[in-house]
Amino acid sequence: MIVSCLGYGYTSVYLLKEIAANGIKCVGVTNNKKYLEKPNLDNILILPRRMTVDAIKQSTHLVITAPPYKNSCPILDQYRNQIKDSNIRSIVYISTTGVYGDHKGKWVNEKSLIKGNKNIYNKYRINAENAWLSFCKNVFITINIVRLGGIYGPGRPKIEKRLFKNILNKKNHYFSRVHVLDMARLIAKILYNSNRNNFWNIVDELPTTREEFMNRIIKLKNIKNFNFINYEENKEDAPVLKRKFWESNKKVSNRKIKKEFEYSYIFPTYFSGLKYTVKNS
Repeated sequence: MIVSCLGYGYTSVYLLKEIAANGIKCVGVTNNKKYLEKPNLDNILILPRRMTVDAIKQSTHLVITAPPYKNSCPILDQYRNQIKDSNIRSIVYISTTGVYGDHKGKWVNEKSLIKGNKNIYNKYRINAENAWLSFCKNVFITINIVRLGGIYGPGRPKIEKRLFKNILNKKNHYFSRVHVLDMARLIAKILYNSNRNNFWNIVDELPTTREEFMNRIIKLKNIKNFNFINYEENKEDAPVLKRKFWESNKKVSNRKIKKEFEYSYIFPTYFSGLKYTVKNS
């Protein structure tokens, strides 16, 4: 088993460390100098993007974390023939729970209606998911679509003064999150058991509002100066990329992945996850 991650970044660092710790050879592909200039870790080789084909040729499993582009995924568009002709037998495509769209604060699971097409960024994700599903079906490669909630962990969010200035908040508006260490362990389990096509939500046990999440950080860091502002009254001043996170309200279930892998979370909720993260930051 040789795992290559195309789009090596924050989540991939933790994922490949988790896999490599089990003696599995891993390859990360990126043009980020901070990763390329570091000495390679045990069982992890970091390559520049110009060597993507080399990574594909030597892999049995691919993890795609590169963001989508309009109607598809840039990795699929550029390297479909190389993947088709390779020894790759399983692909994990990293998507987002944003594809579910707005469910008015209700619970969603992997079988819920996909309503994210109203948001252009989520629409790109949906298109990329469908493109990978179609491709893998045609070439007989197993595909697992992983829909991640918001990732937090060491360095995320960056706990600095400006984080607590004018914190956007929307009453009864829920987000689902997951600590990066749980994310890494769960995707590793999917890779080890990737013998059939599937969809997976990777989130923790407790969807929560922005206010509750930030108040936990404020309490842990004993922050004195902070300010919450109403999203509806200030959304026109928010960047487009930030606004997209407020366009859908839902609670995402992790019941399927917990049951399938009999998994116990390291950090079941943001309460324990933030405590560990703040303490070790």
